[in-house]
Amino acid sequence: MKTIPKAFISHASEDKDRFVIRFATKLREKGVDAWLDKWELLPGDSLIEKIFEEGIKNADAFLVVLSCNSIGKPWVREELDAGMIKKIEKTCKLIPVIIDQCEIPTTLKHLVWVKIRDLQDYENELMQIVNTIFGTIDKPPLGPAPKYLAKSIIDYLPDLTKTDNLVFAAFYRRYLQENSKLLWSVPIYQELRDSDLTDDEINESLEILEGRGYIKLVRQIGGNIKYETVELYTSSLDTFLRKELQNYNNIIKDIASVIVNEDVQTNDALNECIDVSPAIVNHILDLFESRGIVELSKTIGSTYIVSVSPELKRMLR
Repeated sequence: MKTIPKAFISHASEDKDRFVIRFATKLREKGVDAWLDKWELLPGDSLIEKIFEEGIKNADAFLVVLSCNSIGKPWVREELDAGMIKKIEKTCKLIPVIIDQCEIPTTLKHLVWVKIRDLQDYENELMQIVNTIFGTIDKPPLGPAPKYLAKSIIDYLPDLTKTDNLVFAAFYRRYLQENSKLLWSVPIYQELRDSDLTDDEINESLEILEGRGYIKLVRQIGGNIKYETVELYTSSLDTFLRKELQNYNNIIKDIASVIVNEDVQTNDALNECIDVSPAIVNHILDLFESRGIVELSKTIGSTYIVSVSPELKRMLR
């Protein structure tokens, strides 16, 4: 099993001292068995047999050093004959190495070249050649997909993207925790960043959600957070909870029933009667008010039911 790749170096003799010997030495230092006539040909050897039978025939890579010296050489032109190029490409990798500003032979123009701009310092180009010979690529490894892509996100807003729905859900879930429709956005930004969303992605989704009428934004003056607070709408919270809570309609009917049948007049009294969070009770009262079913009076921390429309009784039939 072959483990050490062999590379044949085609070049002009004038380029030996100024580039080729040092280049071939560097290849050998990197584990490539560079075949160079200076090292392989001994007195009495058959030039053609050595080059074709040992050099080219057994090569894993054929390196053509193109320079102002080599481009016009009959011997190099023979090695770069179209027929020979096809033959070489069937058995090994053909890599043009350009060390001068010179015309590229037509037979090599279909290949990716390696251009050596500084003959004294070409470590990056050398590693490009070595990686090609070994069949490896200098490509960063694949990392994990963004966390938000792995999350199962309810399609709250079918006409918007997964990212928009993720941002929408993050803010409306925060309402259930804080029982306030005016939210400080900093901790929610951090939560979304932990899902691998960037601030630009969050800001774009927030602006789209505002444009669609799902939220209202209050712009931050300075700092990294673009929007300091986000105001939530009762209608959007209703959209969210209908997808989030399977028993949402039953909760609405239970609250309506307590108001109508037990003459409950405050949100605090409703919280004692209904086994749901105060945030949901307050939201449903706001929902009733937005539909003209009840009239509310609010003070700090408390909500009073001032009047009830017959529509609320009809909901229970």
